[in-house]
Amino acid sequence: MKIAVWLGVVVFALGGPAAAETWQAFSRSANNAFMADSDSITIEGGITSIKVATVPRAGESGDLSHSVETFQFRCEADEWRTAGVVEFGPDGSEVGQFPEDDAEWEPLRRDTMPNYLKEIACDGARAVPPHWPSIQAFIDAGRP
Repeated sequence: MKIAVWLGVVVFALGGPAAAETWQAFSRSANNAFMADSDSITIEGGITSIKVATVPRAGESGDLSHSVETFQFRCEADEWRTAGVVEFGPDGSEVGQFPEDDAEWEPLRRDTMPNYLKEIACDGARAVPPHWPSIQAFIDAGRP
């Protein structure tokens, strides 16, 4: 009986769902794609957070360099701030963290990146497909 319970725990732990990611490109420049992970949206203490990746649009196929910044919103007040950036190197491993503790809240302005992100994080807007399950999948697809 103990073995059956233990095996059940192991199967659950190994077979449980991984942290889901759904990266959607919401903007592009000549050099970068800007992608929001709609599965990273969290709400804690009246603050809504979302992760945003900046991925170079050109590079070697195996180069996973990118950064992920956390944006925070006070949805009802139409305010935003950043909570820091994590940089990833060519092999996809973390190479630096740049936290931004207690950043000032800024008012949202129309037609700006934070305003578009607020629509995703607070209002449920979603980009049309394709979406990618990881930054690597986006890079492997040719950085479209």
